[in-house]
Amino acid sequence: MGPGRSKGRTALVGDSAYCASPASGPSTGLALVGAYVLAGELAAAGGDHPTGFAGYEHEMRHFAEQNRKLGPSNIKHMVMRTKRQISIRLAILSVLGRLPGKERMMAKVMEPIQKAANSITLQDY
Repeated sequence: MGPGRSKGRTALVGDSAYCASPASGPSTGLALVGAYVLAGELAAAGGDHPTGFAGYEHEMRHFAEQNRKLGPSNIKHMVMRTKRQISIRLAILSVLGRLPGKERMMAKVMEPIQKAANSITLQDY
């Protein structure tokens, strides 16, 4: 089964379907996009739920994979191993808002998240 996780007349969406890591962060977006795609594919299949589920899983596969990839990278930045790392992180965060070029720094941090969030082109069902 693909990322849509369907069997019989049942299909899962959201965290139960895509298993995104809590560290990756896109749970709500995956759930909303998944629900939209599932409803659209079922409507497009005209009542043929196996075809609708297959279309849903096909449409969601790449999007779910791209969002899952965020987890391992994010966890490396979230979990500090030493007190020194924690102190450095807290010091950086305390001055980040006052640094020149903070917008560029934040854009760089957000780049992988934006890329994953935009890795699907939604159809107009």
